[in-house]
Amino acid sequence: MKKVRGASRLFLITALVSSLLAGCSTNSGNESAANGRANGTDSNKTPASIKIGFLVPKTGKGKDYGEKEEIATKIAVQEINDAGGINGSKIELITTDSAGDNNQAVSLTRKMEKDGVVAISGPHFSGESEVAFPIANQLKVPIISYASAKPGLSEKNRPWAFRNSMTDDKLLDVAVPAFAKHYNVSKFAVIYDEQDAVSKAAGSQVFPMILQKHGYTLLNKEQALTFKTGTTDFSAIVTKLKGMNPEAVAVSVLYQEGAGLVKEMRRQGVNVPVIGTVGVYAAAFPSLVGEAGKDIVVGTYWYPEIDRKQAKDFLAKFQPEAAKITPDSTLPDPYAVNSYDNIKIIAKSIKDAGLNGNSKLEDLREAVRKGWDNLKEYEGTQGKLTIDDKGDGIKEVHVVTIKNGKYQLLTK
Repeated sequence: MKKVRGASRLFLITALVSSLLAGCSTNSGNESAANGRANGTDSNKTPASIKIGFLVPKTGKGKDYGEKEEIATKIAVQEINDAGGINGSKIELITTDSAGDNNQAVSLTRKMEKDGVVAISGPHFSGESEVAFPIANQLKVPIISYASAKPGLSEKNRPWAFRNSMTDDKLLDVAVPAFAKHYNVSKFAVIYDEQDAVSKAAGSQVFPMILQKHGYTLLNKEQALTFKTGTTDFSAIVTKLKGMNPEAVAVSVLYQEGAGLVKEMRRQGVNVPVIGTVGVYAAAFPSLVGEAGKDIVVGTYWYPEIDRKQAKDFLAKFQPEAAKITPDSTLPDPYAVNSYDNIKIIAKSIKDAGLNGNSKLEDLREAVRKGWDNLKEYEGTQGKLTIDDKGDGIKEVHVVTIKNGKYQLLTK
């Protein structure tokens, strides 16, 4: 019995020592994990995924834009994840459909911030950006529109709002003189959509400013020619336009209404050249406008035949995917290209900061903000991109027209 009691006592002592040692080990592990979190990462965990919000018009007035933007964005995410992710963390894309609606853009911006996204790629339209940017700025989450072109929106929402796009004033300052010289015109009439935010701003402010700056005449300065988004009957407005006898027409419209407007112009014999804002540039526009698209010009930072390896590589991946979803229009527009680059730049900003999915959310968001804020001469798909002190993109401008059903340089 004594031997048994002695053995039991020895067993209890051994168990107690083991328990104490295990506790020390656990405390050491907890201390290490706490230190890791204090430094922005948890070294004891496999890197968690990184959530990136994607605010896109999959339905509604921007459906054609959105379909291509989603294709491009998914390609970028897959490329990054297939290459090992961001410092070991895979991207988790949180896609939300804004339908091009301003109220939706606001509510979805708030929702994605609560969902823990490190940044929001989008929204598309300037009207959406005008209301979503202040929310994101207030919540301190980076938001980067890939299409908005109304001047001043990023500048009003520093330091968290950016645009990987060029504002209409920058584009038209290059495109209008090139257009006027090519067609030898100087007397313009302006038509614009008064309901769409960017179209109204360009039609009522930017076009008049650019025409005056370069010494051209605006025939309807005191007689605005306007319509509302969704208009299908342009006969009355074109009749008024025809009476002005312009040498050229400047249109600030979205591509759907733009196609209908130009067709009615040609039907009524108004065959003068047309220069449009970026809203006219959509992959679907050439097929929509058809033969009436002759002598339509737009300033852009992207066109499919751009001579750049990154562009060719992107097209090789994009077109087969687009053929499955939009078989009648497989070429990307500038905004799809921007949405692709958005993801790449967000990922680069986090990678360069040495962070991953285990890092603090506020550190990840700040890294993205700094990455965009300091972006200079970035070699993107369409060329070099610099973000100016207003939070907007600066890129090379190309003046293109529609030939053989696609956009080509005007000089060709």
